[in-house]
Amino acid sequence: MRKRTIFRSSWIAAIVGGIVLAATPLEAQEPPPAVHVVSEGETLWDLAARYLGDPFLWPEIYRLNTTVVEDPHWIFPGEELRFGSPGEAPRQQVAEQRPGIEEVAGVQPGEQQPEPVAQPETPPVAPAPPPSASGPTIFSKSAQSRMDVIGEATYASRAARRYEFYSSGFLTEEQELPWGRVEGAIDRPTLARLPESSFAGMFDNLSITPPADGTYQVGDSLLLAVLLRSVAGWGDIVYPTGIARVDDVGPDGVVAQVVAQYNRITDGQVTLPLEAFPDPGEVMPVPVENGMMGTIITPRQLNPVPSMQQIIFIDLGRNAGVQAGDVFSILKPSDEAGIAPRVIGFARIVHVRDQSATGMIINISGLGIEVGTSVQLVEKMPS
Repeated sequence: MRKRTIFRSSWIAAIVGGIVLAATPLEAQEPPPAVHVVSEGETLWDLAARYLGDPFLWPEIYRLNTTVVEDPHWIFPGEELRFGSPGEAPRQQVAEQRPGIEEVAGVQPGEQQPEPVAQPETPPVAPAPPPSASGPTIFSKSAQSRMDVIGEATYASRAARRYEFYSSGFLTEEQELPWGRVEGAIDRPTLARLPESSFAGMFDNLSITPPADGTYQVGDSLLLAVLLRSVAGWGDIVYPTGIARVDDVGPDGVVAQVVAQYNRITDGQVTLPLEAFPDPGEVMPVPVENGMMGTIITPRQLNPVPSMQQIIFIDLGRNAGVQAGDVFSILKPSDEAGIAPRVIGFARIVHVRDQSATGMIINISGLGIEVGTSVQLVEKMPS
């Protein structure tokens, strides 16, 4: 089997190395720019050390850039990260105030951060003029036109999101996939003594067995999942539980660290090389008339009452031209002859396979979402 490495990052090594850094004085820092354009290989950890003098302050950068960074574990070349207005003084903290790794892991966007240490007074700086239509801005004009302002937070609309792509699941379409296996959560000193059963959370280590005919490399990203149930003619439902990144391959086995968690991670789950996210950027779907028709193969969970963000699988996929970001209406047939079906909801496509696609319900107004329910394309991503 050909080895596949999807993503690599220094982020995990930096977290582990940060235990040593915590006991050292703060490094000299560069003045942060108003906007930093991400380069290949950079992480929030690196940028916090460079501009804020302390890598453990990476949540500060994430908090200012939630419209750009959907998941703080992943930043990509070309993304523009802001550090405040051009004249704003950088935030600093003394070494004694540096939070521990457990505190950093629990910080959520929007939570109050520790108060900064008072700095010497500096001459007042005139505020930067508002961006003009012709001048440079953090967001392109097309992105700004789609911004929804809620209080003080600004959120950009996106047709497809990385979190939804990885967490929603898909049908195997009866294909033989290169499954590995989660053997259990471990501590490095007790690698050879796995408990009979275990579960793992964020930043925990896992012992993993690769496929019989393949290997994993350090840096490989793996999808962790449960094979929920089989669907006749469509294979198994893959229900993701998280993402782990391989950080050690040795004679005792493969060790990977959990870097994203969507559900309970336990021993006996399967692993699969992480598929690359086909990010469409800021492109949005456009309305279409008389779009293609399909049917719901099955909901992911067999809930008797449908709800927002419920996952469904439809019988149209990549071979039919379906793309992540497409929107389908969900149709309930009328009980009366000659009456057109009634729209009872809408689903946005978040993952696509050759013959099937995964949809997330984004609007629901009635019952009737079940196996065999019709769907129709109403908004299409530009090709």
